[in-house]
Amino acid sequence: MFRAVVTAAAAVALVIGGAAPATAAPSSVPGAPTSVRVTGAADSATVTWGRPGSGAKVTGWRVTVSPAEQQPDGGVDRLPATARSDRFGDLTASTTYTFSVRAVGTSGAGKAVSVRYTAPGSVRTVQSLYALDGTGSVVRFPVSGTGAPTTIAPNGAGFTADDVGDVFVPSGDRTSIVMYPAGGAAPRTVATGLHLGADLRSDVAGNLYWVDSSTGAITKLPVTGAAPRAIIPSAGTGWAVGRDGTVSAVTFGRAGADSTVVSVSPSGARTTRSFPETGYRVFAGVLADGHGNLYLNYTATGASGASGWVLLAAGSSTLTAADDRLAFDYAATTTRSLLIAKSAEWCAAPADSSPTGCSADKTITSVVSRNADGSVAERVTSGVKAQGRGLWIGAADEAGDLFIDVRAGATPGLWRLDAAGGVAQRLSAGAFTRLLVI
Repeated sequence: MFRAVVTAAAAVALVIGGAAPATAAPSSVPGAPTSVRVTGAADSATVTWGRPGSGAKVTGWRVTVSPAEQQPDGGVDRLPATARSDRFGDLTASTTYTFSVRAVGTSGAGKAVSVRYTAPGSVRTVQSLYALDGTGSVVRFPVSGTGAPTTIAPNGAGFTADDVGDVFVPSGDRTSIVMYPAGGAAPRTVATGLHLGADLRSDVAGNLYWVDSSTGAITKLPVTGAAPRAIIPSAGTGWAVGRDGTVSAVTFGRAGADSTVVSVSPSGARTTRSFPETGYRVFAGVLADGHGNLYLNYTATGASGASGWVLLAAGSSTLTAADDRLAFDYAATTTRSLLIAKSAEWCAAPADSSPTGCSADKTITSVVSRNADGSVAERVTSGVKAQGRGLWIGAADEAGDLFIDVRAGATPGLWRLDAAGGVAQRLSAGAFTRLLVI
């Protein structure tokens, strides 16, 4: 997340233990790393270290965190020999973590050095909203709704961003990924020789994902600097990346056949689930939260054109309703919930865009939040009208603010629906696509 951090004090820097072992490792493996430290603020921490003073040549590093809940790759990072730091996000307030650093050589790993770090107990983290404007440039808005947008990158079709605000875009020939650093430094190429589509995605750790335009496989570029690798052979009918790094591909089964979901967890564990389809609906899209839950959107095959969201909970093969009534919807996920902005009324007939057709009230009157623990909350809003039928995906911050792009109708523009409810705020009258909060 691109973060402006507000805490009771300045950024926290804690080192508890972590002294390097006095005895050098055997010469066949590298020695223990030196000067291992951890610093942090809000929900992230950075581990730094120095080279061993003895032992075999270092060919890489293995950095781990425990507890590893919500951490991609099971809390284990494998870094190249040139690395001297590693960053971990999505830490839980007031929780003590143990970070361990171990040098790796051709004949094995040396001794680990561990440090402990306690995340602050009271923080407020401000995220940013990213979007493509009408010219195809990536722009960043403050999620607070105050302040002008900033242009980050031109020609940003298929962009994504990482946990610290670096923006990544595919090159014009779709063979490279270009990074625009959060601090404003010159853009640089981070990977070449690729077969990209116009759709990059990321997780909270900064791993990048795309569908290989040659093979159709979902491909991962680890933030550690390792080579890209295929993790799911096919993106199916639709795919999603959870904020924790869980990647899922949905293959829709028509005419009563089973649909299949293949998921790969942050640790690399693969699961395949299937469930029957009714034959009276068509899969339209999928969203993921940060706990392995998937939300699938379906459109009815009948004249009504009705659509709605269902939940496929982590580890389950049973779909449950996530949409309580028919409405014109805008949806997004956070780490822990699905948010759906809903209109006051719904048209029974499909002619909702015709002047002589639907006369239902399309005003967005509520935002329903369905949390990973099963709890449901609803807030009242007003001031913006839905565009009409269709799969409309917005973006949401962790505070519960929902951002939607209304492309047509009575109130076009980019809107912010506050987590506290009330009148919606129009951030811009322009048209935006690919909304992303991180």
